[in-house]
Amino acid sequence: MTLEAALVDHVRDMARERPRAARGKAEGPAIRVRFASGADARLNPESARDKVWAEVLESLRDSRQPAYVEIDPQTRYITSLLIPQRFTVAAIRETSRADDVEIELEISHARHHLRRAHPRFDEMYKLLDRARREKTPVLVTESLDSSAIVDVRPVPSLTGRRRT
Repeated sequence: MTLEAALVDHVRDMARERPRAARGKAEGPAIRVRFASGADARLNPESARDKVWAEVLESLRDSRQPAYVEIDPQTRYITSLLIPQRFTVAAIRETSRADDVEIELEISHARHHLRRAHPRFDEMYKLLDRARREKTPVLVTESLDSSAIVDVRPVPSLTGRRRT
């Protein structure tokens, strides 16, 4: 999955689409997900996983919380869904392992790690360091199977954004 396909955004609306023919081949039914930024993605309503993800995205929409999604650039189907959490960065520490940096997040007892091998390491490290110095919150997304940080973003403002 390319990093350009990663999106952290609020769900604007969701709608079920009917099967249709596109580019000479038939497409099955889909759930269309529109994000506040205008990006569109799809879920397969025949997939058990995607049905659960649709419920999660509806819940995030209703509670006005952002989602982290990875979208296949060819099919526009969502291939990964995670939930970013809002944190204040308490400390950044080098570890005995040269391949990662430990990030201490306020109100979290877990150990969080930013891997140097991540393609956006420099960008995310700078965001975390600025958030630590300025004591401003950031949205942190971690992988489900480890404490590896996969994404860091400034907390977006919902001021002036109309919800439809």
